[in-house]
Amino acid sequence: MPKFGLVVLFFICLRLGTHACGETHIYCADHENKRLIKIKEDGTLLWDCPNNNGHDVQLLKNGRVLIVTGEVQEIDADKNIVWKVGKPAVEDAESAQRLDNGHTVIADNGKHSVLELDEHDHEIWRFEVPNNQRRPQRTMRQVRRLASGNTLICASTEDEVWEVTPDKKIVWRYKVPFPYLATRLENGNRLISSGDGYGSTRGYFLIEVDKEGHTVWKYGGDDAPADQKLKWPSGFVRMKDGTTYVSEAQGRDIKVISRDKKVLRVITSPAMAHPCTLVIVDE
Repeated sequence: MPKFGLVVLFFICLRLGTHACGETHIYCADHENKRLIKIKEDGTLLWDCPNNNGHDVQLLKNGRVLIVTGEVQEIDADKNIVWKVGKPAVEDAESAQRLDNGHTVIADNGKHSVLELDEHDHEIWRFEVPNNQRRPQRTMRQVRRLASGNTLICASTEDEVWEVTPDKKIVWRYKVPFPYLATRLENGNRLISSGDGYGSTRGYFLIEVDKEGHTVWKYGGDDAPADQKLKWPSGFVRMKDGTTYVSEAQGRDIKVISRDKKVLRVITSPAMAHPCTLVIVDE
């Protein structure tokens, strides 16, 4: 392309915004296919790598991805494992999050504890998750460290989400059937997905609650209209415009839902069978 044409294209992109000159790509941890996949919204597979049934994925600032495979792995674009941590430091990783300081927060279902490891894989913080309901198989799902330093924990077989301080005090809790993922939104509310299993009752909804636990927004559940049902919602991403991408683990798809509870589109792919945690990027 002539230099003048490149300049024109550059200014068109600035004028129209990133969506006009790029497209939305989705990273999805697929539990059934045992792959981390990267797809277009039309379902086209762009890239994948093994994840051994892992549920979680984080896109790192260096362009690599952090996944769980029982151990925690950092994978580059050529599918090379450039860093990993497993036994004995981590027995059975369910969730992993790399922090800005280089530490990694891990939900370890083997130890049934949330761990923070430094860059040398040394444990510097641990929160042991109890089994107060005495389930035969206790389990957590996703865990997220907040900007405040507190940690949101999906204590799934406790049927609660907890916010835990660095000194291990539970300062916020919310009862919900088998929470899968909980995040804190910019407005301070928490967005939570609810499933079932391991002795928990069925939730099958996505709910936004304020700090007092009052429902602000809800999609799905037994009381939802037929056109607003969800088939085991797991991962989700709330966009700045209020729309939400939510993966349906038993629906084999990703739904894009508007703030007024309309399904804007349904994303399917031959590469996707049991979608879990999502990352949405414009490229």
